[in-house]
Amino acid sequence: MQDVIARAPGRICLLGDNADLIGKPAIAAAVSAFLTVRLVRRSDDRVILIGRDIDVQEEFNRGDPVRLDTPLKYIKAVYLRFQDKITSGFEAEVTSQIPISAGLSSSTALCIAFIRAICQAYSVQMETLEVAELSFAIESDDLDIECGRMDQYAIASGGVTYIETGNPPGVERLPVASLPIVVGDTREPHDTQQLQKWLRGRIEANDPSLMLPLRRVTEIVEEGRRSLYANDLSALGELMTRQQVEEHLMGTSTERLEAFCLASVRAGAMGAKQMGAGGGGCMIALCPGREADVRKAIEALGGTAWAFEVYGDQSSG
Repeated sequence: MQDVIARAPGRICLLGDNADLIGKPAIAAAVSAFLTVRLVRRSDDRVILIGRDIDVQEEFNRGDPVRLDTPLKYIKAVYLRFQDKITSGFEAEVTSQIPISAGLSSSTALCIAFIRAICQAYSVQMETLEVAELSFAIESDDLDIECGRMDQYAIASGGVTYIETGNPPGVERLPVASLPIVVGDTREPHDTQQLQKWLRGRIEANDPSLMLPLRRVTEIVEEGRRSLYANDLSALGELMTRQQVEEHLMGTSTERLEAFCLASVRAGAMGAKQMGAGGGGCMIALCPGREADVRKAIEALGGTAWAFEVYGDQSSG
């Protein structure tokens, strides 16, 4: 039978990390690194799932009980949502250019790419925002992952997006064709889920040491939206650096993240900030024309660096 190929990009958060935990807007961008699912229907009821990059394979028959505590749980959670539409066995192989555990939402990209593959293979019609909302429901409800809606809507929509993360959510595509970004991995261990649970507890307690800086971050997001409409990348860079100050006040930054951001700015970046929940992990730098210099500065501190551009195509590829 004919192969189905579907893909989804990684994403970065330009402004508003953790704002989706309180239903406030964020600005994100899909980037030029992709996760790809190749699916072929079988003539029997056997389901074969292959994670090529992590060297994992799982098999079961349609109708068998499915556990969601294995490395391929995202795929299997999608399968369970569509099992009434899936009329045959299939083989699905996953390959990825998206660095794992680098804050680029490779897990959400997997979820969305597999939804798209199932829709193509079994003639299921879904709009872009329906795909995003289903991915959010799968992650938050089925897999019990602490998350907002930014990742799902940014990846499904492509390009640079201003995302209303409350209920109902909304997406506004911003007029940005190019946004050279370097992502730096500090290699500092962190547990995103534990950090987000910690943040959720502080939000529920209305902790002023978190809520006041987080509200200022929501103001920075609005300024960033205006800067992008004006194509003022210098102003955007300054806002990224301002957000990093607020991250420090919230207690989500680390000395190593601060050092990477400072080194990037000294190497010519317009601005730099941590990415995601914090506590380690990755940072991003906005550095048109200075990507090589910024990568060298990050690598000199013992980090790993990748240069990305915005991915604007909404198709599944």
